[in-house]
Amino acid sequence: MQADLTFNTIVFAKSFDEKDGSERRSTARGINTPDVLSIKTQSYIDSATKVSGKRYTARVDRTTIDASLRSITTSMYFVIAVPDTALAADVSNVQATFKALVADANFMTAVLNNEK
Repeated sequence: MQADLTFNTIVFAKSFDEKDGSERRSTARGINTPDVLSIKTQSYIDSATKVSGKRYTARVDRTTIDASLRSITTSMYFVIAVPDTALAADVSNVQATFKALVADANFMTAVLNNEK
């Protein structure tokens, strides 16, 4: 497992690593306004198919100080569920589709802002 990771010019230094996950953080903007990258893993068994798999959660938190001097945290995370019987092509296809969805500016403005 890589210790430090860089995404969007933010260098996330590993804070801790446990058997079910890890945390990396950047305090480049200040100790009270960190950017945090958390990764968690969990085994599961699908209740309908009885197929086991692994679930991964990746979460990014960005803490800022708002105009009223309150510490606020904006978060985004995603969950990847990979059945043990899934093919590498299945995972690659879902990853490529998800990356395209997140990269599309219209997804945030036209889709998420209009969902009920």
